[in-house]
Amino acid sequence: DMTTAWGGDKGTAMLLTGRVDIVLQGPETAIYIENGVSPEKSKMFAAITATDGLFLMSRKKLTMKSFNWDMIRNKTVMGWRPGSTPGLFLEYAMKKHGISPKNDIKHVTNIAIPARVGAWIAKKADYAVFFEPDISRLSREGFAYPVASIGSEVGKIDYTVFMATDSYIKKNPKLIQGWTNAVYKAMEWIKTADATDAAKRVSKWFPKVKIKDNASSIERYRKFGIWKSDPTTHPKAISGLQDILIEGGVLKASKRVAYERVVTTRFSENAKGK
Repeated sequence: DMTTAWGGDKGTAMLLTGRVDIVLQGPETAIYIENGVSPEKSKMFAAITATDGLFLMSRKKLTMKSFNWDMIRNKTVMGWRPGSTPGLFLEYAMKKHGISPKNDIKHVTNIAIPARVGAWIAKKADYAVFFEPDISRLSREGFAYPVASIGSEVGKIDYTVFMATDSYIKKNPKLIQGWTNAVYKAMEWIKTADATDAAKRVSKWFPKVKIKDNASSIERYRKFGIWKSDPTTHPKAISGLQDILIEGGVLKASKRVAYERVVTTRFSENAKGK
């Protein structure tokens, strides 16, 4: 009878109204809920990704070693929707290297997710950020070349987490524990699984993606530590996330929330102990 959802504003609303039991989304959602008016609050109980999976890609054939961030000055960069977490992480990486997203580049932020690859192929930008499997596909077809990992720039800040309301967790601890155990089991498996074999196993969820692109995605995300090997969200990740949200102007410094208000470690620590 359990229901789940993938994040976004709709996922948050469905979680708080009880239409779904568990949601997978960014940890910033729990912070917004904690600061919101709803009496129902939430906790993240198992994290999936260790940092942002976006990569900055160049139209020119550059390598990560030959790229430096000054190259994007006065260029057109296809970013993400203003105020979105991918957009905030990208801007944080730019600022780290002394690049002003407002003044030093032409920042394109109004292209919808389904249209991004087409816009890139139509040469709407000099640089752009993409997730897998678009990175592997565009690289293979010679349309774009990954030059920087946004996750490597911002550090280990959990990016996607499983969350449930406090009341649901209290009523269903065995279910939450079983879910977390399964997440940890998958984490352990993907650490050493053959990339092609793993790509074949997940291919039914990516019917339009070539096996070779799925395999390349797995190898890249594993190489750059995008996936977590530990399902626990630690205090440093929540502190770092709130730094980025404050820098990006979507969270007031006075509204920082305590780690214990948005994270429960009980289930992830139990999973690791099994």
